[in-house]
Amino acid sequence: MKGKSVLKKAATILTAAAMATGSLTVCGTTVGAAPADSDGGKILYLSNINSGVYYDYYKAFYERICADLGYDFEIIYGDPYNDPNGNLTAVRNAYTDDVVGLITTQDGGIESIMDEYPDMYVSALGTDMDSVFDEDGTNHGALEKDHFLAVSGDMFTSGEEQGQYYAQQIIDGGYKKVATVLFPSYAYPSTAIADQAFRDAIEEYNQTADEKIEIVGETTVLDFTPLDASFFLEEGYGDLDAIVGLCAGIQFIYPTMVVAKADGTCDQKTQLITNGYEYDADILADCGDDKTIKSTTITNPEAAFLPIALIDNAIQGKQYADYPGAENVEPGIITVDSTSDFEVIKEKFTDGQTLLENIAVSVEELEMLLIRNNPDATYAALVEAASTETMESYLE
Repeated sequence: MKGKSVLKKAATILTAAAMATGSLTVCGTTVGAAPADSDGGKILYLSNINSGVYYDYYKAFYERICADLGYDFEIIYGDPYNDPNGNLTAVRNAYTDDVVGLITTQDGGIESIMDEYPDMYVSALGTDMDSVFDEDGTNHGALEKDHFLAVSGDMFTSGEEQGQYYAQQIIDGGYKKVATVLFPSYAYPSTAIADQAFRDAIEEYNQTADEKIEIVGETTVLDFTPLDASFFLEEGYGDLDAIVGLCAGIQFIYPTMVVAKADGTCDQKTQLITNGYEYDADILADCGDDKTIKSTTITNPEAAFLPIALIDNAIQGKQYADYPGAENVEPGIITVDSTSDFEVIKEKFTDGQTLLENIAVSVEELEMLLIRNNPDATYAALVEAASTETMESYLE
């Protein structure tokens, strides 16, 4: 983890903005800020979800940013299986002459979309965009287009890093018998890499450990359906210490665990270590040190600013001097792994609007990183501001 200080970061952002523009944000009010000079138009957001706290947050966040910058904003929905034709059709159905930018959460068909709408600027959020960045990827040609700007990735930009991260959680937690569950590689290629990296890291640990960690069987792949109850009836799976869910485990694994614990097929001590977040009072009551859900990782909310910032700069014709071209930027990763952490989540991640009001770097501070508001703003500062990642950021 990078362990940045959010308070220091926010102060740096404001100081730079004040020096460049003679403006300063005080108590939420921007004094002397440069006026917006957008030509307007519409920003489309191609979403892969249609509910939940993060969906509501992204909706509220982009509606606020676009209103401030003079854009219309519209959410459209991608194909549930990331099918290229389905995503292209979604954009076609929504496209009008005033569309100037697209923020996409899926990579299926992105090159075809850009071929059909070459004047539309494109950035991505919450996706690895493997098909774009891999040299043999089906959408690799999009990387050569100057209107493809950047990706604010899906937590870990490296499957190997993700696997090692979860292995360390297992080691630090003292778990001795575990199993892994993940989404299919056709949709998330990095999860198969993460699973192998997890196994390699545990194997390396076992070479010198007094008590070895057992990984039971091969990984279980969920084709976007809940974990089947028969999982716990297989030999070795009824008394696991932990399940590592390289997927949205709170949605796809946890409900099955609850039922299995109730009927006695899953050991009461079995815990879930996963990623993703759902605001539900009953679920959150079962999160914490000695609960079913021991930890989850989520993307920092501020990461959503990077795609719209680059699109706005491009539309204004004022891109950062240090902009390196399209790259996959790893967002901040918030690890929620204690009862006290989950208490903070209950308070600040209640719904989209509450989360918007509690983000560690405020909307006002983020908007001062736009070239239109701060001619001396830098890409480096944007990446820094979009990468607050620790729970400490939200304990202030």
